[in-house]
Amino acid sequence: MSISLQRVTELEWANYAATLPIAAVTPGLELTLSDEVILSRSTLLPMPDLNHACLLRTDDQGIDALIERVIDHYATHNLQPTVFVSPACTPTDLPERLLARGFTRQEGAEAWMVIDDIWQVELPKTSPRVQVREITAGEALTVAQIFMTAFELPLEFAPWMAELLTPSVGLPGVYHYLAFLDNEPVGTCSLVCHQTFGVLGSAGVIPSRRGSSVATNLAVRAVLDARQSGVRTLMLQTAAGTMLERFLRIYGFKTAFTRVGYTLS
Repeated sequence: MSISLQRVTELEWANYAATLPIAAVTPGLELTLSDEVILSRSTLLPMPDLNHACLLRTDDQGIDALIERVIDHYATHNLQPTVFVSPACTPTDLPERLLARGFTRQEGAEAWMVIDDIWQVELPKTSPRVQVREITAGEALTVAQIFMTAFELPLEFAPWMAELLTPSVGLPGVYHYLAFLDNEPVGTCSLVCHQTFGVLGSAGVIPSRRGSSVATNLAVRAVLDARQSGVRTLMLQTAAGTMLERFLRIYGFKTAFTRVGYTLS
């Protein structure tokens, strides 16, 4: 899929703009958007997904000062700086400049996948055995446990994730889902809407229940809610070159662009 750099910028910006209402109510989460750079920082979970800079856009004369600003921003909070570089970043030699400053390129890339005109998407059949509904604030820990199990992460992180999740439950344009198979919670995902954009995230199904239409039912529910919210473009991020990326193409997603993380040791 070939798209313009302006479209890359639009998609990347919308992803973070959609998160602003969540950041405003989430303890320890700060998100700053400016024309030069987007800065995301979490004092509760010091992982690159929540602690990084992206969409750096300046000229040859300003880039070194901007990189230094990013480094200082995270160093002040004793966090490891990570910069995600997409095709929309300028100048184009940003990766080389980061490497020269001691940053290391992360393995793999992040694929940004989209479906445009979701009103025209033909939805697959759903399974009557799988029920999907929005969660209550009291179910945030269950969602976190499902997510950790789905990605084989330590369950001791679940309470922290639940603490981050709870304040955003019920916010306008924010949907957190639980999927139940035979009344057992087995899957989860989130949808955040911003203007005509919808962002899917935190999707996972516990390993023992994969292949049971859980992911399909979650996706269909999210698309229906996105349509009701006026969304035209649905997007998500996943690891590039994986089976999941190929699987998502079956559902109509196309890889719009990829971006790579650089972390300062």
